[in-house]
Amino acid sequence: MPMNSIDLDKYRNIKDDIADKLIEDLYATIDKKEIGFLFKNLMHDLGEINYQELPQLFKEYFLNNQHFPEWIDMKKIKVAEKLFVTIGPEYGTCLICRSLPVGYVSANVVKLLCTTGYLSSNVKTGTAKRLLETSQFILNVMKKDTFCKNTIGVKHILKVRFIHAMVRYHLSKNNWDTEKYGEPINQEDMSLTILTFSVGAILGLDKLNVNLTLYEKDAMVHYWAVVGELIGMNSKLNPQDFKQGKELYDTILSRQAKSSYDGVVLTRALSDFLKGTFLTNLDSSVFKSELFSSLNLKFKKNVVFKIMPEMTDYIIRFLIDDDKYSDMLSLAKPDRLHRKLILFVSFKGITSLNSWRGYYLPDKIVQPFNKLFMNSMLNYFDAEFKMKLSIPREFSSAWGLSLKKFN
Repeated sequence: MPMNSIDLDKYRNIKDDIADKLIEDLYATIDKKEIGFLFKNLMHDLGEINYQELPQLFKEYFLNNQHFPEWIDMKKIKVAEKLFVTIGPEYGTCLICRSLPVGYVSANVVKLLCTTGYLSSNVKTGTAKRLLETSQFILNVMKKDTFCKNTIGVKHILKVRFIHAMVRYHLSKNNWDTEKYGEPINQEDMSLTILTFSVGAILGLDKLNVNLTLYEKDAMVHYWAVVGELIGMNSKLNPQDFKQGKELYDTILSRQAKSSYDGVVLTRALSDFLKGTFLTNLDSSVFKSELFSSLNLKFKKNVVFKIMPEMTDYIIRFLIDDDKYSDMLSLAKPDRLHRKLILFVSFKGITSLNSWRGYYLPDKIVQPFNKLFMNSMLNYFDAEFKMKLSIPREFSSAWGLSLKKFN
């Protein structure tokens, strides 16, 4: 039976007993400065976590919370792993350009993001840094054979669970309005976040016409439900198939949706970041494909933005595919006939070609464009951050990324 608002209300006051107990025990036994130092190191460490070097409480936390659910279906896990290798760039594009901004319509979620410093006036310490951290999380979690003991993916999930508890602890100590917003990072908000990584991205793929079978959609939702289990999700808010996942996703969004200043600011920062990566860090090799070379075509990166300076808004609006949510985020609409025509032709062309994926000529045309955003974003991270993304060889090879840069 689908959840309703009355059912969901109670989950706004439910947290994560295991992770919250860890934080209480840490502050009862370890110096605050040491805890702060450990927290900072874990936040900035995007790679392997050697928990053997951490305090005993941490070691026990990492060792004792690697319980995989009895319902895990390894066949579906393998299907999801294979899917990510095949369509990882498209999935990443839909996550960043569709799922995340849709989440910004939740006034409760963006209030927490604002309070914890997500809204930074500095691009590198705000939106870009969070996207870098999110990208590494996805890469670690989607890596082959993640759901085994002591893998980098499992450790990263448990690290995020710890970070959530730290955020709850400090917000609770600093006048967080629980009556108005619920507990910080409560079960309903965690459910929306997990479904953002599965259902939200799948809906973007649907819009791009990267059509998955129902079984493949179920497999992706199932995969992220296992992540949800490890990150402390209540089973009633952690659906394992696409149909139930979409029902819960739609229900939570509809009851949380509200235009807010913070949501608009977050969306504007994201759109500006996307535009910046396209303009200054787009990998020109995208446009040196066999097709472009054979047709002797040249492409200037900034032409599109001279014609349509709000192109990234249009892309986000197209992928969201819901004017109500897009309007809440103040995303621009194409207001001139030539812009509407260019967008129609562009989106129609890409979605039509995606329906012919697997065939030589359509792949030669559409795959460079499907990878365009992901490649430009990765190049930006490589150029601008000391923290480097580590992209497993299974992904970099399949996506045509430089091993020198990302491995």
